[in-house]
Amino acid sequence: MILLLMSSKFKHALNFENTVMIGRQNMHIGHQQLQDCLTKFDYKDADVTKIMSKQETDTNIYAEGLFKTLGASKVDAVDASTYENASIIHDMNEPIPDRHKEGYDVVVDSGTLEHVFNFPQAIKNCMEITAVGGHFIGIYPCNNFFGHGFYQFSSETFYRVLSDDNGFEVKDVIIFVDEPNGAFYSIPDTSEEHHRITFKNSKPVLLYVIAKRLEKKPILVKNPQQMDYAAMKWKGNKPVKKTVKKRATLKSKTPQYFKNIIKAVLNKKTHDDRSYFNRSYFKSYTLK
Repeated sequence: MILLLMSSKFKHALNFENTVMIGRQNMHIGHQQLQDCLTKFDYKDADVTKIMSKQETDTNIYAEGLFKTLGASKVDAVDASTYENASIIHDMNEPIPDRHKEGYDVVVDSGTLEHVFNFPQAIKNCMEITAVGGHFIGIYPCNNFFGHGFYQFSSETFYRVLSDDNGFEVKDVIIFVDEPNGAFYSIPDTSEEHHRITFKNSKPVLLYVIAKRLEKKPILVKNPQQMDYAAMKWKGNKPVKKTVKKRATLKSKTPQYFKNIIKAVLNKKTHDDRSYFNRSYFKSYTLK
């Protein structure tokens, strides 16, 4: 997550002056890993020991130091309870008070909204507190997080919500497995060519989203609809599919019963998870 955050700072000219975390974020990273991240993005002189030092009265390593290193002079945190000493106590299931609206250059949610039952209100709150010209950043469970929270998300959710209708423009949607030396893949919006972006794999996968607020518009006045329903099916259109005449093969002649047996046997083998990302709509994402 930190690599993507720092990459976004340079790729999209993020201004962290006033930053807010949705949920007070912890630093789940070791000293050397953080040093490597900072060095990669030319923060060679950053004091890692200071960023990672114990804060408050517990052993949690919170992210305020990181955001200040990235240029923040003010870092707030929103939470429903006082448990982690957040600076703003607010239940994201409920509308955000007017005094916080448009108050932040960067709004970061690194794992909170999937735990908020009223997701539409929660994402609306995040969008409303983002200043015009500012950015919203979210990291969410995508695949294989059953039981982690109320929800797992697809890219379609954020392309439809963080849209021009609501005054936003999506800059990046990236999918990745959170493991050392893992690869990043960018995901396009759905279209007539890719009317649904579907994906399954064998490891937990995260979705990284960054969007810029371009102008102040009423947010979520109209409920988003999936593109293939709103733009095609409900208008009587169908995606154009290329049809290629195939020769009959042994596989095509094999009864479904035997196909299922073969599939079950093959599924017992260990797969290279990277092979699941071999889809026409996934493109390798290069960090700055």
